[in-house]
Amino acid sequence: MTANRKRDRACVEGICRYRSGSGIAVPVRISDLTEEGCRISSIPRNLESGDRISISIDTLAPLFATVRWVDRGRAAGLKFDNPLYPSVFDWLLSSIRAH
Repeated sequence: MTANRKRDRACVEGICRYRSGSGIAVPVRISDLTEEGCRISSIPRNLESGDRISISIDTLAPLFATVRWVDRGRAAGLKFDNPLYPSVFDWLLSSIRAH
């Protein structure tokens, strides 16, 4: 997994919400954030690699992502459809770390 990463992940711990399609937003933990993706944990067992989801972090508009890997019922790695701008990434890190 790490050989394909372009950047190191920032260690953060926070809560976000993920939604699949028009389903209900489910709270999950977010960690290991980069401009291109993140890791979520405490996930439902039905999340699959390749699923398209959106996540809401703090006050940002929903971010659309593809599930790249899943540790069933525990954690998943996400790749954002569009990388975060560096200034948005920095703000998000500060915001998550402040909570």
